[in-house]
Amino acid sequence: MNDRRFVVAGGQNLDLLATARSKFRQGDSIPGSIEERAGGVAFNMARNLVLLGQKVILLSARGDDRAGRALDVIGREAGLDLHHVLVREDMPTSRYVAIHDETGDMAAAINDMSVFDTLEPGAVSLWQSVAAAGSLSAERVSAALVDANLPAEVLAYLISRWGGIPVFADAVSQAKADRLLPVLARLAGLKLNRLEAEQLTGISVVSISDAARAAAWLLDRGVGSVCISMGKEGALFANTAGCAATRYDSPHRHANTTGAGDAMSAVFAWASVEGFSLEQTARLSQAAASLVIESPEPVNRSMTAEVLRQRAEGPGLSVRLIRRS
Repeated sequence: MNDRRFVVAGGQNLDLLATARSKFRQGDSIPGSIEERAGGVAFNMARNLVLLGQKVILLSARGDDRAGRALDVIGREAGLDLHHVLVREDMPTSRYVAIHDETGDMAAAINDMSVFDTLEPGAVSLWQSVAAAGSLSAERVSAALVDANLPAEVLAYLISRWGGIPVFADAVSQAKADRLLPVLARLAGLKLNRLEAEQLTGISVVSISDAARAAAWLLDRGVGSVCISMGKEGALFANTAGCAATRYDSPHRHANTTGAGDAMSAVFAWASVEGFSLEQTARLSQAAASLVIESPEPVNRSMTAEVLRQRAEGPGLSVRLIRRS
């Protein structure tokens, strides 16, 4: 493990996931299973980076409650540096509750992320020095990763003060993607899904060709490189030199997609910083997502840099290079 670090800023949740064992009926009590586990885009990205041998500083917020303390234990066990996580006594830790029907599809979900929604730049003033240009820590920071769970004002405040290091962002959701519009020109990389890409660009994204057009729109506005995940159709990676479309044909019938995008986002940033080519970055990022869909957890703890490279070059994963028009 080297002495360089990644800074990851954004959301962490305690997720409660309920799955029906018999036919789901609205308004009825149904036998099933209930599982509690850690989640959140930034939290998942950070844990994936640690699995790749990186030191990671997590910048997040939690309440002073049971859920927050549980996340603290999980984060420390994963090897994260949690010294800068805000503990807010006035807010509960972010929670996400999802109900899935007997097929595994989500029937309903509610999230409470008020601990992040109410954040203001003044509350995170200490975060700006963690990776600020000219600071001692900045000499060892490889990149910063942010997610759009943070309010737009907080994102703009932090990114404007993190000069000198590449910043990568995950759009998180269609509802929150617009928070990144003011900082697009500052981003070294941006990871989105098709709905988030549509929200930001106004371009309907149905096919890989559509994704390439949306990526071009983002590149023209200053984003350094773009990753658009397309579900079962794979993903589109693009920079000013060209595009690469990837796909992984999973042999698993029942795939767990929770956390797959977060793993793709983390490896997209890591591979870019490591200097891999666009094709190699595409392969590695798609490989990371494929490893998560084979795990019951949102982070596949068996992933290492070597496992990732083997999957990236193995059967089932294909890459098609597309010249940018």
